[in-house]
Amino acid sequence: MKKISFFISTLEGGGAERNVINIINNLNRDKYIIDLVLGKARGVFMDQIPTDVSVFNLNTSYGFILFFKLIGYFRKEKPDIFISSFPHINIISLVARKVSLVKTKVVITEHGIVSLLSTTARSFCRRLIARFILPLAIEMVYPMADDIVCVSNGVAEDLSKMIKSQMDVIYNPIVSDDLYRLAEEEYSFGNIPTIIMVGRLTKVKDYPNLLKAFNLVLKQKEAHLVILGDGPEEGNIKRLTKELGLSEKVILLGFQKNPYKYMKGASVFVLSSFHEGFGNVIVEAMACGTPVISTNCSGPSEIIENGKSGLLVPVGDSKALAEAIIKVLNNNHNLSEEGKKRAQSFSIKESVKKYEEVFDRL
Repeated sequence: MKKISFFISTLEGGGAERNVINIINNLNRDKYIIDLVLGKARGVFMDQIPTDVSVFNLNTSYGFILFFKLIGYFRKEKPDIFISSFPHINIISLVARKVSLVKTKVVITEHGIVSLLSTTARSFCRRLIARFILPLAIEMVYPMADDIVCVSNGVAEDLSKMIKSQMDVIYNPIVSDDLYRLAEEEYSFGNIPTIIMVGRLTKVKDYPNLLKAFNLVLKQKEAHLVILGDGPEEGNIKRLTKELGLSEKVILLGFQKNPYKYMKGASVFVLSSFHEGFGNVIVEAMACGTPVISTNCSGPSEIIENGKSGLLVPVGDSKALAEAIIKVLNNNHNLSEEGKKRAQSFSIKESVKKYEEVFDRL
């Protein structure tokens, strides 16, 4: 049996974190022993870690300390394969493996459009790092990886402009029997049409675009907007909601362990992001039978066949987003059934099978 280690900063409520949980819950236990290495053992998915998975808490979020603790982990545990996520974590992992002098194979996963990270960084310093330092570090360090898994063709194409390395495209593991079961839990928004968005409250999701579009929708239709998720932009979202006079119409429910019952109960699901490597929530909403609208921001265009299984609108165009929402609320579509069919292409079983093929090849 081979020891497979997954490394991620925390298990906070994001798509990459949910992916790790979905993969480790479904890997073949006859072939693999599984470790989960966390920068800090915290987050909403902690209670979903399988009991047979060994958890290693490095108890730090500082890159320099993380680097040395990872070296210690490599030398002591000597995993056969080590999988990490996110650029800065990938870089630390690859250099730590090299310094530790172990034979561990490292697979890095890329979930976002790296070239656009500087556009949504939270501070001037982070923008500088993402614009100038990160691309250089990626060019130098990423070729050390034994394999690179990208979550969409768009992510792979973007990354291939920086490096020429072995890459596999594996769509995220999303649809399962558990998702369908959780979606059946009873929940109703009542008779008023409800627009829903689910995701971390971060700049990249462009909530101002969604709120401005919703304000335009209200000029023609009675509706509510429900937002699920937490994150650093919560204060700004609440401020803009108040400025637009939408406080009575916008409901922030925070992170929910079962977002699917809310998705299923909504009239339309909207993703308003600047850019997305993939877009897990689009597939989840489709699986729940909810019509989907997304900005055409890379990853979603690989999920949605525009006009058939969902609607795509230009990034940052509040008017176009509002028009698409009104179209769906007027029931001028056949998106629900086609969306359900499309969601079946993104099963956890199929994704995990492809990850196991990568592991076996290595």
